Amino acid sequence: MADFVSPIIDIVSRVMDCSTKHLNYLRALEENLDQLKEEMTQLNELNNDVNNKVIVEEARLKKRTNQVDGWMKRVEDSRPEVDRTILEGTQQLERRCLNGCCPKNCWSSYKLGKKVVNKLLLVEKLKCDGVFEIVAENPPCPPVQELLENFTVGLDSEFENALSLLRKDDIQVLGLYGVGGIGKTTLLKKINNEFQKRSNDFDIIIWVLISSEVKMGTVQETIRERLGLNSWSDSVPLSSRASHILNALKKKKFLILLDDVWEELDLQSIGIPLPSVENKSKIVLSTRSLDVCGAMGTDKTIEVKSLNKEQSWVLFQKKVGQQTLDADPQIPKLAETVAEKCHGLPLVLITIGASMASKTNPREWKRAISELNKSVAKFPGMEKRVFHLLKFSYDKLPSATDQVCFLFCALYQEDESIYIPFLINKWIGMGYIGDFEDFEEAVNIGHGIIGTLKRTCLLENVDDNGERVKMHDVIRELALWIAGREEGKVIVKSGYNLKEFPINDLNPTVVETISLMHTGITNLEKLPSCRNLSTFFASYNNDLNHINDDFFLSMPNLKFLDLSFSKITKLPTSICELSELKYLNLLRREVAIPRGMIMNFSNLEFLELGVLKSDNSSEEFFEFEEFRCLKKLKYLTISISDFKDLVRLLSNPHLCSCLRHLVIRDCKEICLPTLSASSSSSSSHLSLGRLQKLQFLHILNCSEIKEWIFDCITNDDEPEIGLFESLEKMFLYNLPKLIISWDARNLHCTHFRKLHSLRLYGCHAMVDLTWLLLIPNLQTLEIWSCSSLQEIISSSEGFAQSPCDENTTFSNLKYLTLWDLPNLQSICSHTSALPFPSLETIHVLNCPNMRRLPLDSNSAKNTLKKIEGQAEWWNELEWENETTKTHFATFLRSCDARCTITVIVFFSIIFISISISPTSTASSSSIFSAKKGYKLGSTDSDTDTDSDTDTETETLVYPQN
Repeated sequence: MADFVSPIIDIVSRVMDCSTKHLNYLRALEENLDQLKEEMTQLNELNNDVNNKVIVEEARLKKRTNQVDGWMKRVEDSRPEVDRTILEGTQQLERRCLNGCCPKNCWSSYKLGKKVVNKLLLVEKLKCDGVFEIVAENPPCPPVQELLENFTVGLDSEFENALSLLRKDDIQVLGLYGVGGIGKTTLLKKINNEFQKRSNDFDIIIWVLISSEVKMGTVQETIRERLGLNSWSDSVPLSSRASHILNALKKKKFLILLDDVWEELDLQSIGIPLPSVENKSKIVLSTRSLDVCGAMGTDKTIEVKSLNKEQSWVLFQKKVGQQTLDADPQIPKLAETVAEKCHGLPLVLITIGASMASKTNPREWKRAISELNKSVAKFPGMEKRVFHLLKFSYDKLPSATDQVCFLFCALYQEDESIYIPFLINKWIGMGYIGDFEDFEEAVNIGHGIIGTLKRTCLLENVDDNGERVKMHDVIRELALWIAGREEGKVIVKSGYNLKEFPINDLNPTVVETISLMHTGITNLEKLPSCRNLSTFFASYNNDLNHINDDFFLSMPNLKFLDLSFSKITKLPTSICELSELKYLNLLRREVAIPRGMIMNFSNLEFLELGVLKSDNSSEEFFEFEEFRCLKKLKYLTISISDFKDLVRLLSNPHLCSCLRHLVIRDCKEICLPTLSASSSSSSSHLSLGRLQKLQFLHILNCSEIKEWIFDCITNDDEPEIGLFESLEKMFLYNLPKLIISWDARNLHCTHFRKLHSLRLYGCHAMVDLTWLLLIPNLQTLEIWSCSSLQEIISSSEGFAQSPCDENTTFSNLKYLTLWDLPNLQSICSHTSALPFPSLETIHVLNCPNMRRLPLDSNSAKNTLKKIEGQAEWWNELEWENETTKTHFATFLRSCDARCTITVIVFFSIIFISISISPTSTASSSSIFSAKKGYKLGSTDSDTDTDSDTDTETETLVYPQN
């Protein structure tokens, strides 16, 4: 019986429980609804608390956890359903019968009660799930972090070049270099942000600011944050931090952008693995120094250059604002002038543009132009925002010698093209370069300084062959600002249109340096006593024709005096009182030198004289024998037109050892000079054998010279040496009877080993120039108007005996110019083609009989840049095949007949004037100056022959500066 009853009781119990549960949906509706309201209120409060915590953490750049984010979304999604259920339940209770005790519709009340219970269970679960220890965490590192980028102008070329290089597998380290304020940081930011816009192969890109004082801990902290590594305590050493960074980076393909690098960085001590082809990681760095690029092992470098005029104007307009530019019709034109005064340096454009942004009166703009003409440094904001920033480059120069040599360059006028050898001479003459064994060592030190200043972007190259430099105008202003901080010590008025000495700027008791180059001053009157004045620079004053007799009495301690390229023909007697003088430059003119002057210059180390004529019969003019008093002389430049003076010079061993630049002109007595390494001479041979230190040799207008014999005859007790081992440039002009004899058997000696530039003009007796085989390192060969010349290198017996072959002939030649050579037939008749492994440029003009260039498919590979010549001549040339002709035709720059006539007539006038007047100068900057160049293919209007610029260009004999 019990076995039968027990299951029935169990069934009835289960039915009763179920019935009770369902009855409660109806009976406990009001109670459950109140509880749901209460639970939902608590859930909302909990949600608000969690949300507040999330807001705080997200303000710290953290990211809410996925768990918190999902919970908050579930709470938000549940709220509308719960609110509707509560509203529906409230309405149902209000509609009950029998004083609220009985529902009108039991079925609908049942369903509502069930829903209330389910929502109550949901809310209770959400409450239980809403307890979080951590609501937000550090986010995962994004591959690229966008950087605030300034408005950019003119960086498109550098930007595209950088992106192109970064796509190459063989480029691991890329360097961006340029002067301060030029836009390197802007370019680096642009590269960073570009990788955020486009897909790339890098796992992470990290930007790091290095700055002038490297703080290793700060650099490592920046990288740690980008990698998302845990923070380090202060006790963790730098080496351990480097290990953490290394372990993270070696698993990634990274691009690291290092901004403002001033010195070599030890990447591994930071924790940065070296980029390689294997790990496909890369580094881009920005710096002011090309030396830093080299030390960091850059595979390629990109120079960031100044903006051009149009780009400068765009940036300047942006900073000034259109509202200011529209304020008055005069302002836009004035603003363009102000923008030009910024010289393309973005930092200066931004600084001055911001300063002028509120200036709506044209007079304010005119005043700004006036201030900028006087001194950029004094313009508002320039000293603090620009010069203090740029001065870091000056402060970081390796030595005080580099610094003073840099400041010296500011003595030249704005945009001056400075001839490097003469600049180095002046540095040595100023005493900046000391502690050297011989002069050659000092010159090498000077070239090292030039290299340092160029690589730190404090000097710029002017020409391709690297013979000239210039200062960016803003960098020059920086140098003047640095030099002028001690008021009155330095007066620089170079390039000013002065008519008299700027006496109002003179502080006699303080002044140490005065530079008055390229002014309109006509005479120099006596000055107040300037006992501290050591440097007086007054070259290239084309109107200066008189110096007061007592002028030099006011500067008894003067050590450096440059009066070159003026109209002074007579020196005042007071110059004899300059007993402390170490450097004297009187180039260009024939100057009457007072007797006794040279004897008083016992401390003189550098002497540069123009056309020299001594007079032993006159008590007024000096005697050549006075040179024997110059015991300390190290460097001599001299132009001689008297045969007796030339003989005296060559008989003085000390002068010969000092002679670096010799000009022989209008010397009719020379008939048969012998150039040899011998120290002997004869009545018929004039030996230049003692001039082993000679660097520049110019011979012109010596119409009776018939033969030069290049030989190596020495005395029995003398070792055999090569010809002119120090000679760098040789110019031979208007020597109509000259032929050069040489013996191929002498080729085993080292001849002309430094000679790199040779110019011939008017050497009408020369039939060939096979002796050029003596010059192994020739880089520039220019031949004009040699009417008998038939071939450059002849296939005669002389060549057959020489050790040269087509692989060594002209192996270093870069520039070849052949003008007005009516009988020239070939360059090298013994072979159809030469390799020319260094050749860059060929100029051919009016050489109608030259039907073939020694070029084939293997010539000038990867070096040739252009061939300039007349189209008619080019079309008549013979080639080994059509493919070769087509290849070299791509380098052709054709010039028309009008150009030909212009050039020939122009140069004829110049050289005729030279032959007429021994003191005349060639204003043809097209031949000798890198400052203004004549280009084949231009019209006659392109050739600058303005006589007003005569002294601003090179003369025939001496390069400018």
